Amino acid sequence: MTFWVLGGDVRSYWAARHLAANGHTVKTFGVPDAPDTPLPFYIERLVLPFPSCQGALVRGHSAVPMEEVLQHVDADSTVYGGLLGSWREALAHHGAKVRDLYGTEPLTTANAIPTAEGAIQLAMDHTPITLHGSQCLVIGFGRIGKILARKLHGLSARVTVAARQPTDLALAEAMGLQTDRTGRYLRGLSQYDFVFNTVPAKVLTEEQLDALHPDCLLTELASLPGGFSQDYCKERQINFLFAPGLPGRCAPKSAGVIYAQNILNDLQREETP
Repeated sequence: MTFWVLGGDVRSYWAARHLAANGHTVKTFGVPDAPDTPLPFYIERLVLPFPSCQGALVRGHSAVPMEEVLQHVDADSTVYGGLLGSWREALAHHGAKVRDLYGTEPLTTANAIPTAEGAIQLAMDHTPITLHGSQCLVIGFGRIGKILARKLHGLSARVTVAARQPTDLALAEAMGLQTDRTGRYLRGLSQYDFVFNTVPAKVLTEEQLDALHPDCLLTELASLPGGFSQDYCKERQINFLFAPGLPGRCAPKSAGVIYAQNILNDLQREETP
C-alpha cells in the first residue's frame, strides 16, 4: 500500500519512517529531512500532519493550500489527520473517507506521555530548583493530569491534584497524592513552586493568579482558551509558560511513531472482516 505523507514537522518524518518500516511504500512532500515527490493526480492514502491545518494551509513549512489537497482526493481516497475542522467536511464532500484521529484512543492517551514528560522537562529548564521536594499543583485529572501527577510523584515532588469529580479526587488520594477542589483551592495557592494546568476552561481567576508565589512557574498545557488569562499574567509579570504541542517539540520521534501506529491500527480494523 502506498501512503503519501504531506507537510508537518519532524513528527511527519518519523511517521513516514514507521509506515515504511511496516512494509508500506511511502512518498513525501513538504516533510522535513525527507525528499519531495510531486503529488500525483490521485492519492489513495494521504497522511496529513497532526494537527493538520493552519487556517487554509497544511501545517508545516510547505504550506500547501488545503484547496489544492482537495484536487487530489476522490471516493477511493482515505485521508488521515487531526483537528481538521471544516476541512473534514470539505474532504468528505469530494468523496474521501476521512479519519480525524484527534481525540481518539489509544492515540490520545499515548500522546499524554510525551506531553507529561515535556512539561517536566520545561519545569526543569525554567527554574533553578529541583522537582524533588517541590510543591506541585496539577489542575485537572484527565489523561495528561493523571500521567503528569504520577511522574511528578515518582520524582519525589509533593503533588496536589485539583479536580471537580469525587471519583477523580478519590483516585488521586488512592495514588498517595494530596487533593483540592478546582476553582476553590482550599489549601491555598501561595505554597506552590509549580502549577500545571490541563483544563481548557478558566480555572484560575485574576485574584487567584495574584495569590501565586512570585517564583512559582505556571505552565499551560491545555488547548485554547486555556485555564487562565495570559494577558493578565504578562501584565502582572507572573512567571508562566504557554506549552502547546509538547509531543512534537520534546519527543518528535515518539510522537510520530505513535501517530503512524494509530494509522496502521485504523487500517487493520478497516481490513478485518
